[in-house]
Amino acid sequence: MKFFFTDIKRIFTEPAFYISMGLNLILLFGAMFFIKADDMFISAQSLALPFAAPVLAAMPYSVMIMQEKETRFSSLMTIKLRKSGYHFTRLLTSGISGAAALFIPQAILFAVCYFLQSPDDIAYEIKYLLLSLSFGFGYAALSYGLTFVNRHRYVPLVMPQIIYLLCIYSFPHLKLERFYPPLDISPAIYGGEITADRLVIPALLTAAAFILTLIGKAADSR
Repeated sequence: MKFFFTDIKRIFTEPAFYISMGLNLILLFGAMFFIKADDMFISAQSLALPFAAPVLAAMPYSVMIMQEKETRFSSLMTIKLRKSGYHFTRLLTSGISGAAALFIPQAILFAVCYFLQSPDDIAYEIKYLLLSLSFGFGYAALSYGLTFVNRHRYVPLVMPQIIYLLCIYSFPHLKLERFYPPLDISPAIYGGEITADRLVIPALLTAAAFILTLIGKAADSR
């Protein structure tokens, strides 16, 4: 448990976390120059961010974790913390880092837009905002899982984005439009309805990350 809280604190000391948030803020507030006045928060959030969100979610911890693997630091921590579940603690904190990296900039945008233009349906906009948590957690968790199945530093950073783009292009052909990935963070791209479908892909990504972490844990134990 001590390692978990220490790792949570580490999120806020990683330069990549602030780079991710900075890029996120640029996309969000830059979009405000190209939107209509009505529904300011949703319009700004839905313009550019949905198509870069996976890499922004993966950025805070993915490269750092690969650096730890290269220096054998993670192997030492695995030995030291085997009883406390190092791998799954790191999976959880990685997911939290991605969720925070997406949520905090959007919360700032929400506050600014609320000050400039009080929304007609604040409950809906809050639900809309909270989608960034599940989206960010799922893609960041997948990024962590990928650290166990490759040796290249930047694969866990870019692969979630590549998978995301492949799903964007393939889902319409597979008649899976209801699970169209950008809708998981910006439902306003198509219709705007928030349903349980918006949690399916993040949940599947988290499950995949869990399985990859199991594989990695078994390999480390050998």
